[in-house]
Amino acid sequence: MFSPLPTPEEMSGWDRRCVDEFGLSGRILMENASREALGVLKEHFGSLRGRCGVVVAGAGNNGGDGFALARHLWNLGAKIIVLHTKPRNVYTGDTAYHLELAERMDIPCFYLPEYEADFLNKLDFIVDGLLGTGFKGQLRPEFQTWIKRINKLGKNGFVLSLDIPSGINGETGEPSPIAVRADATVTFEEAKLGLFLPPASDFIGRLTVVKIGVPAFIKHDAPSSHMALTGNLVSLIDEPTATMHKGEAGHLLILGGSPGLTGAPFLAGLAGLRTGSGLVTIGCPKGLAQEVKAGCPDIMTLPLGEGELWDETCFEGLADHLSRFTTVVLGPGLGRRPGVHAFLKEYVKSPHLNTIYDADALYFLARDQELMDLLDENAVLTPHPGEMARFFNVSSADINLTRAQYARQFSQQNRLTVILKGAGTIISGLENPVYISPFATPNLALGGSGDVLSGIIGSLMAQGHDSLTAARIAVYWHGLAGAALQKTFPYRGNTAQEIAQILPDVLKEWKNEEGQRHYDANPLRCCTGNRNS
Repeated sequence: MFSPLPTPEEMSGWDRRCVDEFGLSGRILMENASREALGVLKEHFGSLRGRCGVVVAGAGNNGGDGFALARHLWNLGAKIIVLHTKPRNVYTGDTAYHLELAERMDIPCFYLPEYEADFLNKLDFIVDGLLGTGFKGQLRPEFQTWIKRINKLGKNGFVLSLDIPSGINGETGEPSPIAVRADATVTFEEAKLGLFLPPASDFIGRLTVVKIGVPAFIKHDAPSSHMALTGNLVSLIDEPTATMHKGEAGHLLILGGSPGLTGAPFLAGLAGLRTGSGLVTIGCPKGLAQEVKAGCPDIMTLPLGEGELWDETCFEGLADHLSRFTTVVLGPGLGRRPGVHAFLKEYVKSPHLNTIYDADALYFLARDQELMDLLDENAVLTPHPGEMARFFNVSSADINLTRAQYARQFSQQNRLTVILKGAGTIISGLENPVYISPFATPNLALGGSGDVLSGIIGSLMAQGHDSLTAARIAVYWHGLAGAALQKTFPYRGNTAQEIAQILPDVLKEWKNEEGQRHYDANPLRCCTGNRNS
């Protein structure tokens, strides 16, 4: 259900244990990596005989992978040269070993700083082995020059990056400040965290994850602190029985709506119905009940208070009814008038055990630490970066720089589940790991999309899933809906209602065998793309 996303430091630890404790030579790991990289080139080109290419190799392990790959390409009849970034006598260890083997085969190897790469043209492929996943900071001027040359050559040739496109930070996915724009990236053993994050999506092309022999027990003993959601999550969604009744599917309550904002609770309720809730009720100020009800006869209403605005009397009308509901979503369309704060204060003193706090509820929680202190581990919060920024008194840009770190810190400090929405949505519970969605879909970037997501989470919790499980399934399902709509609306233009309406069809496709093969084949495909496609 989940794929490890090691940080560069975690991956380096696995490599060290593999060599030092298990006894698998680093030379063998490089050999395995090079053979898998060769497979990617063969998949793209078919026969490599007569193909012209260049392997650009740095001083680290990526350089060793490149030297080994050059040997295999030469054996298959490719016409290649190797450009290495350090003088020959600087290379040591396993990397030097593979460079020496390449030289013994009389493969042309040149010192890159002294080679006039501008004379290279009409290359079929360029192999990028400049920098590995451990690179961080800013690129030195010479590396920026070399990366620009690779990108220039790549306009007419196929660029394959080994493990990660050079210049990409392996932890954040950010270019530093530029990076190789690969047509394909072959990453070794597991996808590194940075490759999975949206900033890298314009650089990695088609991502292939290949195994190179790291024993499973090493990864088990030191598990990755981040995991990717995969299509296997569908196995947690039970098939409906022929004899089930609506009570078995739970009763979802949406608390929200205010003048001009009655659509938000409707969207959350619609998503609840479309994902299987047996009953859905919207609790709203009494004066808005008819307007809310007019939107969808399938959704019931619970009028609260006397007028059109929220206040503490709304909770008085709600308190006796709370036990009727399985799960509560609080926040869509609440508004930010003072009465909302008064209502929220009363609610969190005696909340429903299964409550998702969304939208305007988050605005008041961020402004009142006493309210936050009353939340328990059953609570789920669903902020977008701007809403999360209020909790930390920083900007949304600050949040986006290290989204996973902020999500983990928030969930562990407050002992609850948080879903940090956006491209590559982050889910963090009480303990590690942090879960990351593979979807970066522009069709979900519109008003009301978050309301739909909160309704899906609430529906799944109402059907018996714990908060963390419901969050993981909901985020993936929501992402699939966005990906499906992107096929019909490649330039966006879909509505939030269409996100909710397509959810059953998406589940049907997700559940069938063909759909599972498609979505499980490469869970990273959804947030990456071939720049030439």
